[in-house]
Amino acid sequence: MRPRVYPITITLSLLVFFMGLLPVQAGDITLTNNSGDGNSSWFIEGESTLIINGFDLNSRGITLPVTLDAISIGVEQFAGGTVDAVVYADSDGGSPSNATLLSRQSVQISGTGTVRVALPDPVTVNAPVVWVGFYLPTGFHFFGDNSGSSVLTYWGWTPGTTFDLSNLSSAQVFGPGDGSSPVNISMGGVARITAEVTQGEGTVAAPGTTNADGTVPVVPVSARDVPIGVQMVSQESVDTSVLTRYGYCGELLFYDTEDIRVTGEGRFELHCRADVGAFSPGTITNFDEVPEDVPSYNRRGVLYDIFGTGNFLSGSSSEELVVPVTHCIRPEQADLNSAIIGIAYGAPREWRLLPSVRYGELVCAEMTHQGFISYFVPRSGDEATLNANLYISGTPRLLDGEGNRSDKILCKFTYRLQYSVHNEGFEETPLTTMRVQDFHIRTGTTIFTREFDLPPIPPGETLTVNITNFRAPSAYVNESHRMVFTIDPYNTVSEANETDNDAAIDYLLDYSTQCK
Repeated sequence: MRPRVYPITITLSLLVFFMGLLPVQAGDITLTNNSGDGNSSWFIEGESTLIINGFDLNSRGITLPVTLDAISIGVEQFAGGTVDAVVYADSDGGSPSNATLLSRQSVQISGTGTVRVALPDPVTVNAPVVWVGFYLPTGFHFFGDNSGSSVLTYWGWTPGTTFDLSNLSSAQVFGPGDGSSPVNISMGGVARITAEVTQGEGTVAAPGTTNADGTVPVVPVSARDVPIGVQMVSQESVDTSVLTRYGYCGELLFYDTEDIRVTGEGRFELHCRADVGAFSPGTITNFDEVPEDVPSYNRRGVLYDIFGTGNFLSGSSSEELVVPVTHCIRPEQADLNSAIIGIAYGAPREWRLLPSVRYGELVCAEMTHQGFISYFVPRSGDEATLNANLYISGTPRLLDGEGNRSDKILCKFTYRLQYSVHNEGFEETPLTTMRVQDFHIRTGTTIFTREFDLPPIPPGETLTVNITNFRAPSAYVNESHRMVFTIDPYNTVSEANETDNDAAIDYLLDYSTQCK
């Protein structure tokens, strides 16, 4: 990955010399067509669909040009992933079918409610009307208000396939959601899509930096040191063509092949394994280098394990790379403005936060050692949740008298129930409960519910629990059962993530002589 002159490794190492200005952090004008608190839910099915809202800037007394840097959407349901955020300039108003595409940027969306998406590259708009929105995948549920019939939300799609977003007239179906043809959808309101703009062009400093009169100054990065634990933001133009994804680690992690080919003289290769979260360390070793007002950090996203082959070691360490290799992670949108990168190495492994720079929607740092890599966001200290997350590591097992996993579960026989719980975080969890329930799959009948104490688990540790004399059920023999394991069923522990507390195993309950 390169800017126009210097490799990104130089840009990161000598950031104080080569970085430009910090980009706009948030628009000072929010464009919205919505009214009232009422919501209607709309969903995408069949094929990806464009949903855009139009805003007349002249009628709002907004002087051109404007810089558009963020879009929000009301989300009811989405599994998480990449969508396309789009911005169109419309010089004559009316239908946007002849509007000009100014920007199409892939962004990450997760969560529900009002999701704000900071555009990786702010857009300058010189047209009197701007249309903004998203090209949404199937299964996406979004909100609209109940303000009545409106032509300010347009839908666009081509049945069974995609269409050219740079030419809206190429969509087989394109029009307003006011019940008219060809869309034939009566929304009864406007999609809850808004935009944030700033009048004029230019860049501003990071949030929290103000002049005596309350205005925000333009501050060159050359006046700053590269911090640890705080994200730096670059407006430097960069060439991302040298960034490469690992073969088995998804679409959110990238690394700079030029660091290996040029600086490392092609002497080694790097490889990746994804989401080895059960091994996440519970200690940040250079915490004394982070800002005093940050009490801790949450680790977010996927945990990657990076390892080398060839002549990749420096010779002074069993894990230090012979040359640093720039790695970039695309964080979730909610984390984009604060995410930093950390790596974990050593024996035992501990996290070390790295100087991190954001280029658009990628947060980048120089990885100096093979080991784990992930991204972190700072905590304010006012969170209602612990800096910890409990989840079941691996698959629970029923073991026979010799300690072997049993392929057959016999009616009324006793087994040793074994399960492991990992604390992924930096804070010990208090005593809580593990609930084990057995269900008959065909009828949904609850066969039994049993609860066991789950002791405190230190940060980064995995606790393996063995329950002896665990008796198999006797009802519905020769039929399928499901055993469901739930951590903290009464929510006595306020975890960072409450959605991953369950696991289940299915089995066939076999007949035994004890069933008589």
